[in-house]
Amino acid sequence: KMSAFREAIAKEVRKELMNPEFDSRRSKNGGRVFWVKLATATGFGQFVKEHPPYDDNVAAVHTTMSGAAAAVVADRGDEVRMTEGYVLTLASPFCLAVAGVRWVGEGSGTKVPVFTVQNATHGISLDAAGVELDNVRFAAPSTDEALSMIRIKGAGCKVQNIVGIGSGAALNFVDCITVGKGSDDLVLNNIRLTSSGAAPVKTFLRFEQPTSRFTSAGFYARGSVATAGVIDDSGARIKDANISDWRIAVGGSAKPAVTLDATGGEGTVVNSFFAGTHTTLATNAVFSGDYRLSQVYVSEETGNAAQGALIPAVDSE
Repeated sequence: KMSAFREAIAKEVRKELMNPEFDSRRSKNGGRVFWVKLATATGFGQFVKEHPPYDDNVAAVHTTMSGAAAAVVADRGDEVRMTEGYVLTLASPFCLAVAGVRWVGEGSGTKVPVFTVQNATHGISLDAAGVELDNVRFAAPSTDEALSMIRIKGAGCKVQNIVGIGSGAALNFVDCITVGKGSDDLVLNNIRLTSSGAAPVKTFLRFEQPTSRFTSAGFYARGSVATAGVIDDSGARIKDANISDWRIAVGGSAKPAVTLDATGGEGTVVNSFFAGTHTTLATNAVFSGDYRLSQVYVSEETGNAAQGALIPAVDSE
């Protein structure tokens, strides 16, 4: 009888383990899953019932990102899911300061979570190691000269599937994404950014400090810039870069698409296209140091009159 009882219990446990509701509470990295959903969202009450607190009475559903940030545990493999239609106005930087947490937006297209930077500050700041930010959208800022959409300061971070509007009307970000000190082993994948001519961003991507082992697959940026499409500050060399599928076309007077010229830079660049308005083909896409390029095209045309040239190429200008 006891054996039959144990078998029955085991059967029920197996059944629960296969329950989709149970499985949805375990992240892909083995930690807990938390949700951020506006209390005013349709069906909020039912959603909370379907996602009850964990056994230690820690809530699974939070109405703010701050609430979810207080619930996660460093390096447990936790994941925070911002639900479809979530919107947040950022009056100051929201810091993702707990290591090893994945923050992911649910939904697709215009239904993904949307952030609006309200003041002259950074938007989302990845401050801890191993933080991921996935599938969110940044609206044009509601103030002029907002510092950035995303600032990265932690090692081993990953930022992917981001859509960002760098400027609108007369209001713009200074830089769309900034990479600061301590950002080794950074991954940037499938980033899509735009900037209007009325209020251009300075850059789409700025490296402020030295960075090692940088990987990026899919970085798409188009629009006017005040400085360059991508730039490294003086001394901010990138080592062991692995860049592929970049498509960057910038407007403005004498603006390069890419200027990565800090001493000591090195890496590979493959299957990419850069269009700038600088004086020569060579200066529209600068990869100084030990960069190895393959199938990299550059254009200095401001329209569709000619196609890009494979670099390095003879430039008679």
